[in-house]
Amino acid sequence: MSRPPRPPQATSEPADSPLKHAVQAFQIGILRTDYADYQAQPRFAALSEFFFTALYAPADFNLRNESFRRLYDWLSSLIGHDPVRVLAHSIELYELTDSLDEETAVALRHAGVSETSLTRAAWESAYTTVGRLEDRQRQAELLVSNGYALEQACRVPFVHTQLRAARPAAALFGWGHVVDFLLRGHEAITRGRPIDPLLEAIAAREGARMTCLLGTNQADDGVTG
Repeated sequence: MSRPPRPPQATSEPADSPLKHAVQAFQIGILRTDYADYQAQPRFAALSEFFFTALYAPADFNLRNESFRRLYDWLSSLIGHDPVRVLAHSIELYELTDSLDEETAVALRHAGVSETSLTRAAWESAYTTVGRLEDRQRQAELLVSNGYALEQACRVPFVHTQLRAARPAAALFGWGHVVDFLLRGHEAITRGRPIDPLLEAIAAREGARMTCLLGTNQADDGVTG
């Protein structure tokens, strides 16, 4: 078994990271509230939590993306291309999300909102101020498409066994968090199949959010999976 590459080093945090991280955590809370009906269902509880924390969570996005890039080839050589292609799919989502979060934090700061005074009304106002309808649509599309990519990866025979077998080596070289991401996704997808109801709800509800906050005429196209 070949050794995984050396993991990247964390970069220094930007000056406004406390507010940006507060925005990210606050948004997860909004998602948990808005999808509480799915989180209350045993079938979808783990899957929805995976979507809103592992696929979108307060994190060093640059470090996570570099981790996914560096480990992609090594994992592909162990368990094949299909089970790990979700790592590549996730990079665009993380980079776009990070950009939107950054602008949301800037809008909140300009409005005089701090990490300790953030409310849903303030967040919605910042969401509207930032705009970027096409990017919001793309963000939701990527979240849904990543769900479908994970589901396809879970159809590969013995992928869970192979991932578990790769976990000790990955952990030894500092990559356990990446394999854990794939394992957690596999387990949540397997428990939630078929996952279409949740993915369709995400597309519909995020499209409705855009309609409400960015204007009906702007968001008429909605979100597609």
